[in-house]
Amino acid sequence: MPNADRPPDAAPVIVGIGGSAGALVPLRELLEALPIDSGMAFVVVIHQTPSGQSLLPEILANSTGMPVSEIHDETKVEPNHVYVAPRGHCVTIRHGVLAVEQLVERGRPPLPIDLFFRDLARDQERRAVGIVLSGTGADGTIGLAAIRAASGLTLVQDPKTAEFDGMPSSAMAAQVTDFVLPMAEIPARVLAYARGVTTPARTRKVPAVTSNEMERILALIRVRGGQDFSAYKRDMLLRRIERRMDLHRIDRLEDYARYLEHNDDEIETLWRDWLIGVSGFFRDPEAFQALMHSGLAALLAAREEGSALRIWVPGCATGEEAYSIAILVLETLEELGKHLDVRVFGTDLDPAAVETARTGRYQEGVAADVGARRLKRFFTKEEHSYRVRKELRDLAVFAVQNVLRDPPFTRVDVISCRNLLIYLIPSAQQSLLPVFHYSLNPGGLLLLGGSESIMGSEEFFSVGDKRWKVFRRNDATITRPPIRWTNRAVRSLGGATGGAVAEGAKLDLTETLRRQLAERFGPPAVVVDYQGQIQQIHGRVGDYLELSPGRANLNVVEMAREGLRVPLSSALREAVKTGAAVVERAVRVKANEDWISLHLAVGRIEDKRLAHPLLLVSFESASRIRPLSERASKRSPRGRKSDRQAQLAAELQHTREDLQSSIDELQSSNEELASANEEVQSVNEELQSSNEELQTSKEEAQSLNEELNTVNAELTEKLRAFEQANDDLLNLMNSIDIATIFLDDGLRVKRFTPQARSVARLIEADVGRPLADLATLLEYPDLLSDAASVLQTLQPSEKQVPASDGAWYAVRIRPYRTARNAVEGLVVTFIDITQTKRAERVQAARILAESIIDAVREPLLVLDSALRVVRANRSFYQAFGVEPGEIDGQLVYDLGSRQWNIPRLRELLEQTVHERIGFDDFRVEYELPKIGRRRMLLNGRPVSLKDGESAELIVLGIEDEGRMASEAPRASEVPNT
Repeated sequence: MPNADRPPDAAPVIVGIGGSAGALVPLRELLEALPIDSGMAFVVVIHQTPSGQSLLPEILANSTGMPVSEIHDETKVEPNHVYVAPRGHCVTIRHGVLAVEQLVERGRPPLPIDLFFRDLARDQERRAVGIVLSGTGADGTIGLAAIRAASGLTLVQDPKTAEFDGMPSSAMAAQVTDFVLPMAEIPARVLAYARGVTTPARTRKVPAVTSNEMERILALIRVRGGQDFSAYKRDMLLRRIERRMDLHRIDRLEDYARYLEHNDDEIETLWRDWLIGVSGFFRDPEAFQALMHSGLAALLAAREEGSALRIWVPGCATGEEAYSIAILVLETLEELGKHLDVRVFGTDLDPAAVETARTGRYQEGVAADVGARRLKRFFTKEEHSYRVRKELRDLAVFAVQNVLRDPPFTRVDVISCRNLLIYLIPSAQQSLLPVFHYSLNPGGLLLLGGSESIMGSEEFFSVGDKRWKVFRRNDATITRPPIRWTNRAVRSLGGATGGAVAEGAKLDLTETLRRQLAERFGPPAVVVDYQGQIQQIHGRVGDYLELSPGRANLNVVEMAREGLRVPLSSALREAVKTGAAVVERAVRVKANEDWISLHLAVGRIEDKRLAHPLLLVSFESASRIRPLSERASKRSPRGRKSDRQAQLAAELQHTREDLQSSIDELQSSNEELASANEEVQSVNEELQSSNEELQTSKEEAQSLNEELNTVNAELTEKLRAFEQANDDLLNLMNSIDIATIFLDDGLRVKRFTPQARSVARLIEADVGRPLADLATLLEYPDLLSDAASVLQTLQPSEKQVPASDGAWYAVRIRPYRTARNAVEGLVVTFIDITQTKRAERVQAARILAESIIDAVREPLLVLDSALRVVRANRSFYQAFGVEPGEIDGQLVYDLGSRQWNIPRLRELLEQTVHERIGFDDFRVEYELPKIGRRRMLLNGRPVSLKDGESAELIVLGIEDEGRMASEAPRASEVPNT
């Protein structure tokens, strides 16, 4: 029975699965949870030892019903199959066909997951899925970045559930993952993505929508994300939107727009996806060779020693392109034996990418692009990554810049823009090319790459390399880029009068209005500003004013009824112009079907609280005239004609008055304008020439300011790094617990550790004091002369000196060397070696004691507190016929035939152990098998080998009085104690 979740499209989504240590268990869990007819194909690349036969295919076959096979030769990818990479090989894919290669043949480090994922991204694009499981190292991170840039899906196992979290954590730190999930959730996410990618109906919905939803999304990104992508190609933006919709299982663009409105995190993720910030070291090596052969090599050769060389890389992403060009320039300068002041400016819209570029730390997979020679020359290895060396890092300056809006860099010699123009609409491309022409020095080079062109801007550049689009600045063409201002201010709906209106609106005009109306007998009235905008209404004015159709407009002239508009406009103009207290008009207004005889008055309102004076317009009705139809029915035709003529005559008179007023105003305005125009023309002529000079200066100042901002950001970052390094140094100095004093080249104190106070009574005020003024506890009179000698000869000095409190110190004096290998003083360390000295003395005493014991001609035994033999001298071994070491550790009573097992001797030895009292001349007689019957005197003494501490040892001396007749051993007498 077919699976309902299976994607209907026959072309499979190819899922690359990578892992290392600890990946087998989650890999089996993943395959067990996937249906056998999902329609997808799975390629497993696991780190394995290069030798031996792999059992991985057989192990995985027990976890899934899909066919599992090891890749050999060329294998066409089929859906519902699992393919396993063989040991010691890397896997490639071209046009859906898998192939294997020996890792060593590629001359690259063993990073098979990155190699396959990058091939998979190039070959399958949106149909590529990358999954990274448990493992150590950083393999897979660069490959996931490539898959994500190609619009594929990237997932990693949650590091909390991984046995080894190195690979998942590396991918998360690089921000190349779409989802970080426990293994139980990964299968469902992959199946949902495959359905979205391969469903034909899904791809038809998005292009069919109107542009309104796209503009809505762009507005959200602009307002809430702070980025304007209106100049980017819509098809490219739409493809990235489709990818985000697939990830969130959203089918309609309008639904995704609503989802964006409620998720700020998704807004940021989307615009970062739009930037497509994927780069690489020496991407398209032929392009770099074309740049060198098309003029860069000649440009470097022609430059004078020590002169400046400026390079600009707009859209630098994470900095690989900028560093690649810097490496190429340094290598060429080394071949020429020349030194130039090289500065590479890298700019990008993504702050996170710029931060990565500034750090200069990249995953170890970049070794595949850089090559072994350049890797050793320009990079240092740091665990699972490579960091750009300081020599190269100091050449590059990185900053956040919107090249479409912000001022460009100027006076540059080379511009490399291979990551940007292809994504912009033609009009944006054509606006950037003159900017690049303006930024370049005469003879400067522009590298666009194989996908871009200069269509429409051919007059600015001449072709250097046609295939890789290397161009040279056309110096005969002079251009000045337009200043692109971004007006972020929101215009007031009230126009120029907004300020006065707003201030007036804040005031309560009720009392003022009441007073003015009382003076004018309280007719209906409105308060307006000089532009006629109504601020307040008093009484019923519906007979005189009405709202006009369309957009709401509170202008009193626009709201005036028939017959009132012209005289009202004239009265307002006269009141504003003359400043008269009241301007009156007798007018006729048509209200509904009636004509009203109206007394119109317009006067100024003076109030100290107002920023600008307002106008009071009052309407006083004189009489209401009967409807025209009624009057017409009662009058004779001749009377009606006479009334009509009178009405027309009155209207004509009003019109003449208004026209005459307008003519007078126009003449007055024309006279004022003529006078002002003459002044403006004279001033304009002077300003025109100044404006051109100021515009050029402004552009240069803006470019200089941008560079200063860039340098400032760079210096701020370095200062932060220096502060961190200083904190690390202080913590290190405090943790090593070694007294250290730093001296300058004048042997004055620069700094000291807290432990130095135990050697010299130092306080913070001693910084800057000469070494000769310091009082130390050491018996070291030659300290000052030895320090001066080290500073002069640069040969370190080390001596062991005692202190007045009985301690011993190893005093080391070494030159203080800077990062530039310059000597700027001394470092004096005082290491406490008191315990070492004591141990040396104890060891010397032990050696001396053993030498004395061996030198004594009489037999001697050394016993411990348990009366076991610790040491015997050579005389004892010879006298009693035993071998060295044969009796070590034995009780003294068990030696030989237990001839020492004498009760009185026991008492004496126990007394010596516990009371530390020795004994003399304890006589014993015994018979030994080899030497016969003997008489001996025993002497016992307690000994101490440590300073002030008893070692609880006993030295037992044996004096032989000679051979005796054979008889049983006995104790002859009690010794003197």
